[in-house]
Amino acid sequence: MSGLFVALEGVDGVGKSTQAELLRARLAAAGREVQVVREPGGTALGEAIRELLLAREEVAIGAEAQMLLFLASRLELWEERIEPALRRGEVVISDRFHLSTIVYQGIAGALGESRAVAVCREVLGPRRPALSIVITLPVARCRERLGAAWDRFESAPGFLEKVGKGFATTLGIPGDRIERVSGEGSAEEVAARVHEAVLRVGA
Repeated sequence: MSGLFVALEGVDGVGKSTQAELLRARLAAAGREVQVVREPGGTALGEAIRELLLAREEVAIGAEAQMLLFLASRLELWEERIEPALRRGEVVISDRFHLSTIVYQGIAGALGESRAVAVCREVLGPRRPALSIVITLPVARCRERLGAAWDRFESAPGFLEKVGKGFATTLGIPGDRIERVSGEGSAEEVAARVHEAVLRVGA
């Protein structure tokens, strides 16, 4: 079997982590070897960058620097985890990948979508998911789920609303395959939609 790289995307609170685990279980039950990774993270460098970006709010980081840090984490994750797994024929499920940078730092942030797309395209090239699944849910519902669990991005007034619109409209990098799946209903109902989307690309 050939390897497959899938990313789950969406506003924080839509249930990406839950769906990544449910998808892993479904694919494993069908006989696939599956890895779940998170972005930023998954490597020593990635976890250090995650701590800096998401938890160290006293460290000021501009939008372009944020984008480049995310991309550095992403490249290390590709080299250490994703590419070797794909060569072994495994499925890799990532909790976020480059669409998050395009939306968070580009559309909702200070860079603009075209700049974020251009940089992601230049840095990543073909090192991108075969499928990006955007889980959609009203931002108000996501806020309820998040409660007080804010990071440096979500705490800005109106930012989550911009992120929600960004995930609803972005086409990503030319050549990206993006499917949007409703996050409404039970976790198992959403998991069935996510699984169907993955089956369409040959898992």
